[in-house]
Amino acid sequence: MSSITINRALSIGQQALQPITTNYKNEVLWLLQKCLNINSSQLLLNGTKLLNKLENEKFNQFIKRRCNKEPLQHILESIEFYGYQFDIIQNIFIPRPETEVFVDILKKESLTQNKVLEIGSGAGCIPIILELEQLADNILSIDINTDAIKLSKKNAKQLGCTNIEFLENDIFQMRHQSKYDLIISNPPYIPLSDIQTLETEVLLYDPLSALTDYEDGLTFYRYFAKHGKSLLAPKGFMLFEFGGRQQLNNIIQIFMEKGYKYEIFNDLNGEPRFILLKF
Repeated sequence: MSSITINRALSIGQQALQPITTNYKNEVLWLLQKCLNINSSQLLLNGTKLLNKLENEKFNQFIKRRCNKEPLQHILESIEFYGYQFDIIQNIFIPRPETEVFVDILKKESLTQNKVLEIGSGAGCIPIILELEQLADNILSIDINTDAIKLSKKNAKQLGCTNIEFLENDIFQMRHQSKYDLIISNPPYIPLSDIQTLETEVLLYDPLSALTDYEDGLTFYRYFAKHGKSLLAPKGFMLFEFGGRQQLNNIIQIFMEKGYKYEIFNDLNGEPRFILLKF
C-alpha cells in the first residue's frame, strides 16, 4: 500500500473486510483509529490526510490479520463490556455481549450480594462490573488459566477495583473457606462433539478449556447442582449461563433432581441463556 489518504485507506479496508464480516465499516474505522491513535471524529474530519509509511504498514497488517479470521478484539487489544473498556490478549476467552445480561438480571431482581464466587475469570469482566455497579463488594474470582488471572488483575487495577481477589484455581479441586451469597459463572458448556462445528474465529483463537468440558457440556452444572447447597449461605443463589435451547431441558432436570427452584432468562436474541437457582 503506497502513500494514501485516510479516506482511501477506509475504502480499501472495507473492500477487504466486506466478505469477512457484516460489520466491516465499523471494524475498518476501529482498526484505522488504533493505527493513527485518534478518535472517529478526528478520523472522519481528516479524510484527505496522508498516512505515513509506518501507519500504512501497520494498517495493512491489521487488515491482513482480520482477513485471516483473527478476532477484532485481539487486534484492537481491547473490548467494551457493559460500557467499560477492558484489555484483551490472546489465549483468553473473549467475553460476548450476551454475557452482559448477567448484570441486568442482578439489577432487575435487586440481587445485591456481599460474598461472591465467580468461576472463569477470563478478562475479569463480570466481577469487575459487579464491583463498579455496586452489586457486590467481596468477590473471589477463579480461573485455571494463568494468563486470565494476570489480565483480570490488570483490568481491575486500571478500572480502580479493590474488592476482588483473582485466584488461579480449579473449581473441582478447590477447598472453600466460607459460604457465598452468590455463585456466578459462564462455564465451558459446548459438548466436545460440537467443537468442530464452531466458527473458525472461535475455534482458532478461544482457549479450548473455556469452550468445552471435554465431555457433554454439562459437567459444571452437575457439580454446582451437587455442591451448591453446601456452598451457599442462607438465602444465597446461583446464576449461570448455558448453551441455549438445546441444553435447556437437561439443565432444568439436573437442578430439579437436587430440589432447586429455578428461573430462566433469555439473552439479547430471545434465546433461553441464563438460569437463576435458589433452594
